[in-house]
Amino acid sequence: MIDKINPTHYNNGPFEAIELCRLMTFNWGNVAKYAYRWQEKNGVEDLRKALWYATDAYIREIPIWADEDNFSFGIPLLKTLSKMNYAGLKDLWQALSVGSINLIVPILKKKSATCKPQKQSEDAK
Repeated sequence: MIDKINPTHYNNGPFEAIELCRLMTFNWGNVAKYAYRWQEKNGVEDLRKALWYATDAYIREIPIWADEDNFSFGIPLLKTLSKMNYAGLKDLWQALSVGSINLIVPILKKKSATCKPQKQSEDAK
């Protein structure tokens, strides 16, 4: 049976996506969520969603971490994802882990531009 509340695209990695996202501000948590699941759910559409949230956060100068102490828990998670090249986004996880938010938008633009959109099934049309 498929779990529609907590599907596998959120927990197939080294930890559940929410473990990282709950440490981050809303926008950056969404960047992490969409990047974490992009290969298993909506493909390039999810990369574009991550890009939208990253652009908004960058323009508005929104910090990555929801609380100043959260980085001490979040950075090891990001480093784990970077080391694994999780979802083919090593550079994104690395940039987030060191707080290089100016690099994140270009990383996501490049990745989304090089990926082909998924074909919709007849049921999804």
